[in-house]
Amino acid sequence: MSASNKSKNKWILVRKVDGHLIPHAAYDVEMFEAIPENVPVRAQFAQPRSGPRHRLYRVILRIVTHNTDLFASEESLHDTLLLANGVVRPVMTTAGEIIMIPSSTAFDAMGEEDFKAYFDAALETIQSHIIPGFDLDELLKEARAQSNYKAANDNEERRNEEAA
Repeated sequence: MSASNKSKNKWILVRKVDGHLIPHAAYDVEMFEAIPENVPVRAQFAQPRSGPRHRLYRVILRIVTHNTDLFASEESLHDTLLLANGVVRPVMTTAGEIIMIPSSTAFDAMGEEDFKAYFDAALETIQSHIIPGFDLDELLKEARAQSNYKAANDNEERRNEEAA
């Protein structure tokens, strides 16, 4: 049996306005109208995460991986940072031992506030344990340039303000 974390359920964006959920855009209105009247549906609420910050994090992983021989891949560094910062989940081995394995920073697994805190902690771990003394300001400057972070972040914030 193959497991997938990709949901086959459709999802829409909604806003809370005067205590009511209102579809966000034309697509969302169309999907919302397809829900039958007076039939319970399951809803899961999550505020969207910052795509630009997530891209910035992934670029930082690439830069750090290229500047050290400690990790075979960006994913290996990512797993190390997750473990170092307590973003883990318990798993029982066949011998009955409970071990901690890296959890996830996926958009549906971690909200924006938690990701911001993890992001800051991961940077601290890089500077204090992965490459001690690494200049974080320089790392962030290079990563922002490679990911076009400022422009993307400004555009996202502008869209959010206009939609509000």
